Amino acid sequence: MAKTYKRENFDVTPEQAAEIDCLQELIHAPSRKDAMLTAVRLALHLAAEAQRGQKLFLGNERGQDLKRVVMLGIETPDFWPWTYLVHFPHPWKKQLYVKGRKLPAAAVWTGIMVNKLSREEAADNWELPLAAIDEIVEYCETNKELLQMEAAEEARRVAQKGIDLEPKTASR
Repeated sequence: MAKTYKRENFDVTPEQAAEIDCLQELIHAPSRKDAMLTAVRLALHLAAEAQRGQKLFLGNERGQDLKRVVMLGIETPDFWPWTYLVHFPHPWKKQLYVKGRKLPAAAVWTGIMVNKLSREEAADNWELPLAAIDEIVEYCETNKELLQMEAAEEARRVAQKGIDLEPKTASR
């Protein structure tokens, strides 16, 4: 039985052509056609897995530091994973705040850590549901660099105003 072929012709922009060339090089495909067919097969495989409810995660070779990857074009991205946290207008702070309050997530997280509070104690202290405490901890653990940067900037601004935050020792 003879194989039948269908010729596919389509125009690509110079940028798209460069992307195809880059893909061919990255996956060591013998031709541009092979590179595109490999990409199509991968997309079909990922779409089938997503349809079965599977999610894509990337991490290191030991399976640690997993991060969720949204398969654009295959699944609808959920860009806001937080239920209890929201943006709050601030001139330079980007961290999230507890919804309905002028309470930075980092203030709750720091309070939990410094005072060694349990989830229940923290929930009681800030009158928040346990799920909100869990979300705050997850957010802060995930965004430590941002929170450290903001804390350093806050300290710099306070010092610039001449305010000394170091505790004074009692002299005798």
